Amino acid sequence: MWAISGGVCALKHIAINLLFLTNFMLAIRLYLSALTLTFLFVVLAFRGLGVLEAIVITCAVIYLILDVRTDLQFSKSELELLKELEKRLSPLLR
Repeated sequence: MWAISGGVCALKHIAINLLFLTNFMLAIRLYLSALTLTFLFVVLAFRGLGVLEAIVITCAVIYLILDVRTDLQFSKSELELLKELEKRLSPLLR
């Protein structure tokens, strides 16, 4: 019984760390989005949008899209693994 309780405690610790990492990554994404929008507004207000500015803004937006897509794919695969684990554990808990 102690081994099962230790395993549950370890899973809770991993879940808390994963939640912290998820919130941290969300904060970084929001910060990057704010910087990109600020850069866009400053460039439009003072100089106008040139080729270099357009490339910088486009690259930042593409990076954010690809980063979120990768994170969503990881979350989807993790959810599928958790459903499989739940399916295997439910007969043991009955």
